[in-house]
Amino acid sequence: MNREPKEIGWRRDWPVIPYIFGVIIGFVVSVYDFWKIQHLNFQLSTFIIIGIILLVIGGSLRIISRVTLTKAGFNMVNSYKLQIVKNHQLITGGIYSHIRHPLYLGEMSRNIGFALILSSFYGTILMIIADIFLLFRIEIEEKMLIDEFGHEYEKYKSKTKKFLPYVY
Repeated sequence: MNREPKEIGWRRDWPVIPYIFGVIIGFVVSVYDFWKIQHLNFQLSTFIIIGIILLVIGGSLRIISRVTLTKAGFNMVNSYKLQIVKNHQLITGGIYSHIRHPLYLGEMSRNIGFALILSSFYGTILMIIADIFLLFRIEIEEKMLIDEFGHEYEKYKSKTKKFLPYVY
């Protein structure tokens, strides 16, 4: 089906603003905490190991998701916008056949993993708060996809989970 480009403006896509600011502040706080408060004292702990695992999983999910989207014809330069692109096709293959939002899951994992690697309690809390805004954004994006693809998206939704196959 030939689809015409549509873009959701910032007013409807409001969660992206607090998310971006929250992540930036979370990164800055994590680095400041590690540098100035912990005096660059790196001691291997369970939290750091969990952080490394989350960072690797998050980075991998982001790469796999972006490769899948790029192969489907999406321009990754404008991927921060919620939009329907010209001749938009619903992507249900690859990693998207298992979960609907692997890119968001990758973002969330990476953010929390980064703060945990630097052993920053406040950075981790800020990242979690920022990541909550992605949950609001997912609801907006899913409504946009239902409006555009209707039954096709509803059927896809019924076969997949948001983040974790068979769980959520």
